[in-house]
Amino acid sequence: MPPPPSSGRRRALLATLYFVAMAVAVTFPGVIPFNRIRPFVFGVPFVLVWYLAWVAGALLVFFALYRTEDP
Repeated sequence: MPPPPSSGRRRALLATLYFVAMAVAVTFPGVIPFNRIRPFVFGVPFVLVWYLAWVAGALLVFFALYRTEDP
């Protein structure tokens, strides 16, 4: 039985899973349910908010990886 992954590998795996999910969610098959102009969210179309939410999530993932990296 292999040893459990270290916390660094676990963080990298979770970050990779997030970015794979992001790639699916913002490309053709994943964005179809959200590709609407209405409703407006803060004056912008919903699909734009969908993209911005994934980019903001990526920013948080990168920040978390940066803060937890060993020096």
